[in-house]
Amino acid sequence: MKSTVIRYFLIPLAITILVLGIIYAGALRYLDRQAQDSLYQGRGIPSNDILIIGIDNDTLEAFGPYGPNYRTYMTAALEKLAADPDNRPAVTAIDILYEGETGSADDELAIAAAKLGNVVTACMAEFGSDITWDDNGRALSLNAAAVLGFVEPYPSLKSATHQGHINAMLDSVDGVMRHAMLYVTKPSGERVYSMAAETARLYMEQKGRSFTLPTVNAAGHYYVPFTGQPGAFDDKLNLLNLIYGRIPSSVWTGKVVLIGPYAPSLQDAYVTAANRSILMNGVEYQANVIQSLFDHNLKSEASDVWQFVVMALFCVAVSFLFFRVNPRIGGLLCFLFIFMSLLGSWAFWLAGYVVHVLWLPVALLVLYLASIIARYIRTARERRALELEKERVSTELNLATRIQSNYLPKIFPPFPDRHEFDLYASMTPARAVGGDLYDFFLIDDDHLCLVIGDVSGKGVPASLFMMLSSALIHHVATKELSPAKILTEVNAEICNRNPEEMFVTVWLGILEISTGILTAASAGHEYPAIRHYPGSFELLKDKHGFVIGGMEGIRYRDYTLTLEPGSRLFIYTDGVPEATNANQEMFGTDRMIQALRTAEHHDPRTILSAVQSAVSTFVGQAEQFDDLTMLCLEYRGPENSNP
Repeated sequence: MKSTVIRYFLIPLAITILVLGIIYAGALRYLDRQAQDSLYQGRGIPSNDILIIGIDNDTLEAFGPYGPNYRTYMTAALEKLAADPDNRPAVTAIDILYEGETGSADDELAIAAAKLGNVVTACMAEFGSDITWDDNGRALSLNAAAVLGFVEPYPSLKSATHQGHINAMLDSVDGVMRHAMLYVTKPSGERVYSMAAETARLYMEQKGRSFTLPTVNAAGHYYVPFTGQPGAFDDKLNLLNLIYGRIPSSVWTGKVVLIGPYAPSLQDAYVTAANRSILMNGVEYQANVIQSLFDHNLKSEASDVWQFVVMALFCVAVSFLFFRVNPRIGGLLCFLFIFMSLLGSWAFWLAGYVVHVLWLPVALLVLYLASIIARYIRTARERRALELEKERVSTELNLATRIQSNYLPKIFPPFPDRHEFDLYASMTPARAVGGDLYDFFLIDDDHLCLVIGDVSGKGVPASLFMMLSSALIHHVATKELSPAKILTEVNAEICNRNPEEMFVTVWLGILEISTGILTAASAGHEYPAIRHYPGSFELLKDKHGFVIGGMEGIRYRDYTLTLEPGSRLFIYTDGVPEATNANQEMFGTDRMIQALRTAEHHDPRTILSAVQSAVSTFVGQAEQFDDLTMLCLEYRGPENSNP
């Protein structure tokens, strides 16, 4: 009872508390912002009521570098917009600071703005740190975001226009612009709204529509839902063409006209949530904010506390579930819950709330993986009985040789009552005790498991490691029909108890006897040879995984073959192709295939004898340094099948 409580309640609860604490502490802060941007931003259609006239590269090339003389050009632009009283913009916003007076051009610009009407010019707050001191010279408080100064248009232009601040709000997490300042408070206490808010207000009042301010936090900031990607509002209209009369007045009639920098050299572009890889010009950022105010597309960021509370309650319940159900069912539930979480995030967005996109999915995924790891640990503990088998192995050379020889199956035919297949295997040991292994056994009435392997090294350690590997494979294979999963579990077990860093190559296949479908996986072993009836033997270059015991965390892949009645499979260790003669020449796979083809119509015992004879003839009197281990399977199919 106590162990059940610990296993199914206390451990899941402790893991859940740890995971939630890490998430709430901000571990996902940066990635979560990216996920929010990908899910929410840049998916709308730009408004036709917003027009951008850019000071672009063509304008700079025609008029020269940007400077005080551009006040004259701006005057000409406003005069063009005002030339036809019946076709004027509803509002014109100039995303440029006009600080200080330069001469007669200043008054001309102010007159042009007054004549056009509903012109919004830029102002900007200068932020810094402000310390409040008491009478004794001690610091009482620090305001790190205090407005220390305020830049406004020169007096005549200020009196002729409306003003809106153009201060940018970059996210402190990653420097991406995804919030806007609704207002700033001047040192005098006067509140100045943003250029976007002031422009939207004037436009909507002129159109007879109500204007709603967005909900802001204590600092006056609010979340901006970007309508489009950078360039979405770009209609290829510039100041040059406006001044020269190349843009018909019908283009801007009754619309919001935004005039501002649109060239890289003017350095008025930002990384925004709409697209992190492409900079968005400041005037286009204003267009996005204005459209969100037009459309009442205002979003509120949901409270972190409430999100955490709801997530915590759900995760506690789900963690208990993950630790009790089958891993496959748990995986399906995890996928379903993650999908529902992402769908819910989008639903909240449509309802006007911004929630953390990754909090719940990451928590669910980590909890599911934790349940898998915990299950594996429990399973590993249940297999500790295998340690007894390791301890019985003697270090004496003769005993190791005898154990190795007796361990390998030697009774043939091994399954005399099964006529669907025939197989034969042999191992010719070298002078030293080696680590080659082969095995075959029926998992059930319809599945035959075939194994061949080669342990690194020679002598008693290799023999002991071979015994351990074979035992583990046999043990795991009796519970699993996927060769890849068998090898994965065996690799994990061996890596966990392998201080000598030995390894073994393994080829493992499971034959479905009734259909001839062979599912196999290779852990760095030699390529098998196969004869598809009625063809000849060929080398099958399957995909190799890493050797067993070489590295933790390796995952192997299954592949399948279909054996027709009359087909034959030949697997072997490297002692066959690497058999060396007195001239230091290797036997090789080409000679092996030739030897196989000489007896390909015969039974497995005859095929192995043919290969053994060819190797012996090639090697001659040279000493054999490696075991020659081979296994051949002939698939005959169901009893009523005839090859």
